[in-house]
Amino acid sequence: MRYLKFLLPLLLVVCLDLVFQLGIYEPLASPGSHAGMSISVKSALDAPAFARVDLVTLGSSRPVYGIDHEALTRAAAAHGLVYANLSVPGMHWMSLRVITDWLARQHPEVQGGIIALAVQDFLAPGNGSYELGIAYPFRTFSEIPWMREHVPFDWHDPATYGLYSGLFEYHEDVQDIVAHPQHRRKLLRWFHARAPQQVLQANANETTGLCSAGISKLSDCATMAARDPAVAAKLAPQCRELEGAAKGRYDMRVYLDGREPLTARLAEVSDLVRAQLRGLHWKIPPVIVLMPMHDAWLRDAMPAGAHSWALQVLAPLVADGTIRLLDETDLFNSDAGTDCSAFFDFYHNNVSGRERLMQKIMPALQSDLIGEAAAPVAK
Repeated sequence: MRYLKFLLPLLLVVCLDLVFQLGIYEPLASPGSHAGMSISVKSALDAPAFARVDLVTLGSSRPVYGIDHEALTRAAAAHGLVYANLSVPGMHWMSLRVITDWLARQHPEVQGGIIALAVQDFLAPGNGSYELGIAYPFRTFSEIPWMREHVPFDWHDPATYGLYSGLFEYHEDVQDIVAHPQHRRKLLRWFHARAPQQVLQANANETTGLCSAGISKLSDCATMAARDPAVAAKLAPQCRELEGAAKGRYDMRVYLDGREPLTARLAEVSDLVRAQLRGLHWKIPPVIVLMPMHDAWLRDAMPAGAHSWALQVLAPLVADGTIRLLDETDLFNSDAGTDCSAFFDFYHNNVSGRERLMQKIMPALQSDLIGEAAAPVAK
């Protein structure tokens, strides 16, 4: 009896953890959380309309706003193909790998797709512990070592405990649902009412731009409040992030021209990216789209030479046909700065920017992706 007092609470915790590990809690997770956004995508793929998926888009919030998923859906359907947008805000290399592995198991019929990235994605192997939530609904226990390479376990950081424990991964979500059950019920009802096509094929339309605040470079952050207080308030956190990054800016060009050997971190990123993209077993080489970036990042905040570094990492994969590359990083940039009409913040394209980007890349997507997927298999 003495030991039962200690064993019973421990067994209860283990049982609760299994509830989360096995996905039983997923229907209750907040759709606005990182895990909840992945769960929405995963659940929509269960619909009969997506029993077969031919083409996909993968990436972070940049392609959520910057790629025209409705146009791709129509173009694919014209050839009898099914397209699905699996982009999830915050996706990085770890969650990208976990989701492509899940696709290989659950939808081996996928022929190819777009992987929409940005220069920024080639600077580090991980993107923070929050990425665990994005990967969690798709991961298997065998992928924990891979996840740990990107989000190292740290006894002093409870956010990393989600590597091993579903209870820790969802604990904030559970606290929220306990504190606000009515709000969660309404939120879930609204999200569950969305058709799978809305989740996987509809566009996220943002029409506002940055011109009212006159933002084309980082220095404009200091004066934007005088021009448009509403936009300034919305962008203030991003301005602080940019300014923080600018303080630690360094020059990568010494590594690109061989003046100095690659740092261990950059070598790790290069090896990881190349191995991961080579590990995709799609019929059609993935089309890597380097999404347009605001010049405030390229010119003022990210390391000098970061764009060239990303191209150097991808160059061997382009050369041997592993990937096809569409580099649109500077599509909206000039010596004067960034075209303020193409972005609604420092990361994302608005509808105008999306339309101009798609006008540029759609012919290549039609020929190199959709056309290849629709071509009859040679006997």
